[in-house]
Amino acid sequence: MQRHPLLLLPFLLALLFVVTACGADEEAAIPVTPVAITYMTFNQATEAQTEELVIQRFQEKYPAIQVTRTPYNQQPQNYLLGGSTTPDVMFLWTGYLLNSAMQQNLLGNLTDVWQENGFDDAISPPIQAMSRYQGAPYFVPGGHGWTAIYYNKAIFQTYGLTPPTTWQEFIAICDTLLANGETPLSIAGNNAFVGTLWFDYLDMRLNGPEFHRRLLDGAEEYSGPEVALVLETLHDLLGRGYFVESPATMGDTDSMLALIRGDAAEPVVRRKAVMALGSNFAVSDLPAVFLDELDFFAFPEMDAALPVGEVGITFGFVVPASAPSPAQANTFAVFMGSPESAQVLTQQTTTQLSWVPVHREFDRSLYTERILQAEALVKRADAFGPPMVLSLPSSMGSALNQTLNRLLAERGEPADWQLLLEDARQQAIASGEYPQP
Repeated sequence: MQRHPLLLLPFLLALLFVVTACGADEEAAIPVTPVAITYMTFNQATEAQTEELVIQRFQEKYPAIQVTRTPYNQQPQNYLLGGSTTPDVMFLWTGYLLNSAMQQNLLGNLTDVWQENGFDDAISPPIQAMSRYQGAPYFVPGGHGWTAIYYNKAIFQTYGLTPPTTWQEFIAICDTLLANGETPLSIAGNNAFVGTLWFDYLDMRLNGPEFHRRLLDGAEEYSGPEVALVLETLHDLLGRGYFVESPATMGDTDSMLALIRGDAAEPVVRRKAVMALGSNFAVSDLPAVFLDELDFFAFPEMDAALPVGEVGITFGFVVPASAPSPAQANTFAVFMGSPESAQVLTQQTTTQLSWVPVHREFDRSLYTERILQAEALVKRADAFGPPMVLSLPSSMGSALNQTLNRLLAERGEPADWQLLLEDARQQAIASGEYPQP
């Protein structure tokens, strides 16, 4: 991942202090020696500052637990597999890594934590489903992002356009823009993390979110007609001239800067467009004056008979099965997922909230209109899950990058790209990278 959430949401668990007998006639509390635990997370400067605020509040409430915030210096799975000193709590996200860790018994069971803190009532069913394995929770979710088609509001207004809800309306908008000399779409073609969001959405809208989930889980073949339809549809959009010139060379930030017109005197990027499919994190670094130019809408419906699927990164906290101090780690993980911690963090940072808190008790008066809009977009969905890049074994990354690059550069045909992906899936199956339920 190139970007990670700015702050992390949290829950509250009472810390049990040890009391032992003292003297023959009465009991007295014995001072507890502080237990030191390690929290493993990312080392971006802003995150470090904001998370330290939460840790400070936690230690005011639980002085018997001393937390050291430590940045990752290698892949998270290395810590879970015992290749390094195991931390007590880890910042993590839903997808292949979390699923594998749960299925390999590398995480602590948090059933008691969930029951004691009412998470079943406080967290929506789709987020709960991603947090569980065989009915038991192993993940304390904090917040989630969203994916949408961002667009320049002023240009839409110039041509009398309104956000589409159907694919036919979307194509009509692209044709109108093209006819008026505007490039309809930009895409982060050299960044598979963002570029393959087109695959996520076309597959869900054409084949349904259940087929898409099975595909990402390794249970469906990339050589089938369903995937062919997805690739052919994207190939057709490219053939119509809807995308920027040389889309395979455009980065994720540039794909969003392409929508900006407030830089007319000194264009930040040369290739301009009107719309781009991207995540909330793709625009979170834009200056406010640029962000104000944009709005977003949900990826249009292509088959009214299919359930609606949406994509977004859900982040949260896990306790490794081999954590040195599991009881204290559970207390901290729960606090890091509490609405109290999220609100402290939100109120003390100068940045706008750029993700949706998962806990229903979070103070919604802190929401911006953008967050309300994002929450509504995700709530309407029948299925919600992580993007393709976070859902596949890492060994498939090369094939995914090659497929995206060849498709956008219009080298080869859909059948060639399908074969590339299917070969990578077969190799991942043979090497045991797809964990079995």
